[in-house]
Amino acid sequence: MTKLFCGIDVAKYEHVASIYNPSTGEIILDSLHFTNDDKGFKTLLANLRKNKDNEIMIGFESTGHYHQTLFNYLTSKKYKCYLINPYMTSKFRSISLRDAKNDNIDSKAIAQFLSFEHLNLNNEEFLNNELKELAFQRQFLMTDVSKMKIKLKSYLDRVFPELESLVDINTAGIRAILKEYPTAKDISEVRIDKLKNLVKTASMGKYPVSKIEAVKKAAKTSIGIHSLSIGLNITQCIETLDLKEKQIDRIEKEIKKHPTVLNSPLHQLIGINDIEIGYIMSAIINITRFDSPKKLVAYAGLDPKVRQSGTWSANRTRMSKRGSKLLRYALIWSAYNMTRRPGSMKDYFELKKFQGKSHYNALGHCAAKLCRYIFWILNHPNEEFKYQ
Repeated sequence: MTKLFCGIDVAKYEHVASIYNPSTGEIILDSLHFTNDDKGFKTLLANLRKNKDNEIMIGFESTGHYHQTLFNYLTSKKYKCYLINPYMTSKFRSISLRDAKNDNIDSKAIAQFLSFEHLNLNNEEFLNNELKELAFQRQFLMTDVSKMKIKLKSYLDRVFPELESLVDINTAGIRAILKEYPTAKDISEVRIDKLKNLVKTASMGKYPVSKIEAVKKAAKTSIGIHSLSIGLNITQCIETLDLKEKQIDRIEKEIKKHPTVLNSPLHQLIGINDIEIGYIMSAIINITRFDSPKKLVAYAGLDPKVRQSGTWSANRTRMSKRGSKLLRYALIWSAYNMTRRPGSMKDYFELKKFQGKSHYNALGHCAAKLCRYIFWILNHPNEEFKYQ
């Protein structure tokens, strides 16, 4: 069985494919143009099947998201697909094809490059694209939820300013009250048994009755204004929060059952959870992209930002915050959770605090240390990580 290599130059509306046979040096499919739709995909598949007696490997350049639907289609048909750094194919093209560039030449260059480098490539980045989408969507929704909670507080400061000092306004029971009776005046005029029934249903009977009574009492003497428009804003704000939190729950379930998360050796780390692993793996994609822990720390933007001019240099340095914001967030979040448990991370955090570092500065050092842990574990997936 001969190995053939198919290079696909991906665009938004139309793709170009070429198939290269390295054993003969021939281009056996020369610049097939096909549309980015079902008809086009079937045209490509028909041409691939003409070579069904050979093993065909397919390569795409990593350029945006346009390759993803075609990748999913081809992998569902059991073809091996690889994602290729466009910088590498550009260098290859400049050497072998006199640096010419057009769609037809690009597809041939990808096919020929793949024939040389397929043993050094893998499709892990493709497999983690879905995880990355889930992580970004969760983070987007979490940011929205935080903003919405701030907005809810600002509304309540006007219509019932005493409420936040009495209860947690983000519990299911209190939200149930505010959804129906959003202002202090509304709450003061409704019977206490109605409030209790609302809260009982929303909290499944777990919310203290004494707190509901305290809310009712405070509402009667509240200095808050009664505003129909702000009341409507509160109701809609809570409805939006409920929806977004349900969406987050659904995304978290998908992250937890993703193969990359389920099979990750990072579960060895004490204090790290599935969502954090999902964030970290979706950002790292493949640990072979980094040849040292220092490179991984820099990619997360946890390396120090050097400030120097002539003979002057700053006494203090801050993290550079370059690279992947999502990875940096996940590492700091994970490191914080790990410092709350007995172990080397907690000891390291306390050492940095003892050395005079602020809380967040010490946490940044812990996140960088976690990077080094992760680098070792992902490079030794079958070995036990003993340094906790």
